[in-house]
Amino acid sequence: MIKKILFNTFSFLLALQSFAQATSVGLQKHELSTYDGYTLFTPADNFKVYLINNCGEKVNEWTFTEKPGATCYILENGNLLRAGKDNIEIRDWDNNVVWTYGTTVNGILQHHDIEPLPNGNILCVVNDNYTLAEITAEGRNPSITSNNFRLDKIVELQPVGANSASIVWEWKFFDHFIQDFDNTKPNYGVVENHPELIDLNFNNGYDSDWTHVNGIDYNATLDQIIISTRHLSEIYIIDHSTTTAEAASHSGGNSNKGGDILWRWGNPQVYRQGTIADQKLFLQHDSKWVENGYLDAGKISVFNNGGDGNFTYSAVHLIEPEIIANEYTLTTGRFNPQDFDWSWNGSFFGNVMFEDKKSGGHSLPNGNFIICESSEGRISEVDKAGNHLWSYRNPHGVSIYNQGDVVLGNNGLFRGEKYPIDYPGFIGKDLTPYGIIENINSVSDNCIASLSNSDFENIKPFNVINPVKNKELKFNQVISCLKINFYDTSGKLVEQFINFEGQILNTKLENGLYIAQFEFQDKIEIRKIIIQ
Repeated sequence: MIKKILFNTFSFLLALQSFAQATSVGLQKHELSTYDGYTLFTPADNFKVYLINNCGEKVNEWTFTEKPGATCYILENGNLLRAGKDNIEIRDWDNNVVWTYGTTVNGILQHHDIEPLPNGNILCVVNDNYTLAEITAEGRNPSITSNNFRLDKIVELQPVGANSASIVWEWKFFDHFIQDFDNTKPNYGVVENHPELIDLNFNNGYDSDWTHVNGIDYNATLDQIIISTRHLSEIYIIDHSTTTAEAASHSGGNSNKGGDILWRWGNPQVYRQGTIADQKLFLQHDSKWVENGYLDAGKISVFNNGGDGNFTYSAVHLIEPEIIANEYTLTTGRFNPQDFDWSWNGSFFGNVMFEDKKSGGHSLPNGNFIICESSEGRISEVDKAGNHLWSYRNPHGVSIYNQGDVVLGNNGLFRGEKYPIDYPGFIGKDLTPYGIIENINSVSDNCIASLSNSDFENIKPFNVINPVKNKELKFNQVISCLKINFYDTSGKLVEQFINFEGQILNTKLENGLYIAQFEFQDKIEIRKIIIQ
């Protein structure tokens, strides 16, 4: 027994040491404090979508008939929503087609991102093109405008049957301009007095692709949408509670501002409330809200490609807007906050993180942060202190999978999404791992060995056994918490326990989905639970 313990101790320490030694593809790093979850990614250069565990093992894969348009998401029913080059599809866990819709053939030039809504509809970012005559008729200065002027619009698709859809809502940048170039044209006014509108003559040097929206997210509690416009270096929040007619106007909806901008951030030069010194975002991507019940709930995450504007590094940030009486506040003409809530810019494996295109990031329930470096094809996790905990590099698109060989070909990713292990979409699904994608990976081998070692069971993170039955929460180990808070899906605190210790907790919660926040002496953990 002593020999076994000594051997296992040595093996465990050896495994920890090897976690820091990067492999060329697949799992490159794994620390024991990595957040427990599953990571979804779609390689840019093939037809597959993969779901992997923290050790880099496949737990599911889907195969499509076209390369990705960019984005994919696991829905709360376990189906996969994916945007292809010319189609949007929903497939079930076993890769069966549930719904497919030809966007390009139906005149919807979808690009970059989509967003599933709670009602089953899908928000799409779509090209919205205008001629020189059409855009100058709105007050655009022709001397800074090319023959084709590209904007974006948002359309909401309602799936119909197995292969059709209806557009049930639409919003356009074109309907929310202001300009002071030509007083004979529409939209004429004082630009700096209208932060809810966009200066049509802001000269960003991208007149043939002026907005370039690259990310969209939805907040169900607020019924609002956030979009990232790369070429204006701003992120915008708009009201989704409007009708299409109201979205084209300046009144209506919960805000009674129609489709006008409720909040904007990143580059106050665009609405003449600052200079280059006040600019915070530079060609950013992937703005999204942190989910209710997460440690940073209500804040906005974003990948800032240009860092501080010198374009020598990239950064990830959290931003916390201020809302008073349902209004986003301003200070001296600029929307709050005046600076980032949290930022990280650092290195992975000795190389400074810098991505001039694409990429993204998002918060995890415990405050850790997932980062996707698109050109590297790498997804990584850091904690709030900036510690590098986990990295996985897409092995698909390389010529040779063997470790140590030169990576050739395109193994890029647009984004990667990490889901907690208790995400509703995983309930009832077979999550048994069945091997790595690449040929060999010693980091994966050591990760699997260390996490399956019973002598070190006590170092595993605790988990709630889902779904919860008979109103008894059962944990995989005895826990000792200063406080346990339960929130419903609207973010309301519905039950609380103080100084809990044990392995079973009896609750009075009604059946449904809840967010549980566990406050320990040195950390806070978040879990989603389902009461049945």
